[in-house]
Amino acid sequence: MKPKKIIPIILLFGIVNSLLIALYFTKFGLAIFKFNFILVVNFMLFGISIFNFIRYSNLETKKPHAFVNTVMIGTLVKMLVFAGAALIYARQVKTPVGIPTLLCCMSLYLLYTWLEINWTKTKK
Repeated sequence: MKPKKIIPIILLFGIVNSLLIALYFTKFGLAIFKFNFILVVNFMLFGISIFNFIRYSNLETKKPHAFVNTVMIGTLVKMLVFAGAALIYARQVKTPVGIPTLLCCMSLYLLYTWLEINWTKTKK
């Protein structure tokens, strides 16, 4: 698979990180967001997306069932990683995350998933 297909994921990662770091250091009055939490979620999503990209780029095109397995395993891995991270976070930190932070993380999840689906539509 062409490496240029991963450029949107890298751009999204860079834009979100730079925006969050800029907002964190300027104290722009967005106290409702937990920037550290969103940064960690962004790093996790980026890592899993890179992992899925590597797995998908090693896929053979002659086996259609392998394509379905790869996409489903990628989604399952992403869900398990985030479920485990949520359980660990809930055990370690006793304060709630907050609805705005969770909505921001869910929108990041949807953006990364949408970009992953876009690069799987066309194989090579």
